[in-house]
Amino acid sequence: MEHIKSEKIVNIPNALTIVRIALLPVVVWRFVVGDRNGALLAYAAAMMTDAVDGIIARKFNQITALGKLLDPLADKLSLITLLGLFVWDGQIPVWLMLLIFVKEALLVIGGGVALHRGIVVYALPIGKVTTVAFVSSMIVRFIGLRRIADVLLGVSVLLSFIALMWYSVDGMKKMKNSKASSTK
Repeated sequence: MEHIKSEKIVNIPNALTIVRIALLPVVVWRFVVGDRNGALLAYAAAMMTDAVDGIIARKFNQITALGKLLDPLADKLSLITLLGLFVWDGQIPVWLMLLIFVKEALLVIGGGVALHRGIVVYALPIGKVTTVAFVSSMIVRFIGLRRIADVLLGVSVLLSFIALMWYSVDGMKKMKNSKASSTK
């Protein structure tokens, strides 16, 4: 079981995650003013920080509980922001965004319950694969290959719900183990 502990939270991976979150308003601004290339560039830069922060965190042992919380939060904010932009643009139906929003809300609530019990639920491989599929679908959508983007988005939605089940089972197992070890 992993508990949150006091640790150094200001490090390069956490700073990169904050930069990723800070780039989202730039993506929205460039998109809304009609500069799709600028929006794509800002989005690509944000997604590069996602890859780089993970590499640095693992290679230099800078993984923190805060990073384990911020990184998935940044993923969720990116997901909802980009879906919202393409819903606004008429390329993605609003029901799909709402479906993903509900799924993400369930993950946040479950993570909050676990955190309240001192357990950090961190990204699983299925979550990372889902993020890669989603990011790919958004980049392909930005460059105008809508049919391919729709297929990739469908794959990412399917993976997203598989991930929800996986996280649910994993989280329940961790909470059960936490209860069992606290009663000993």
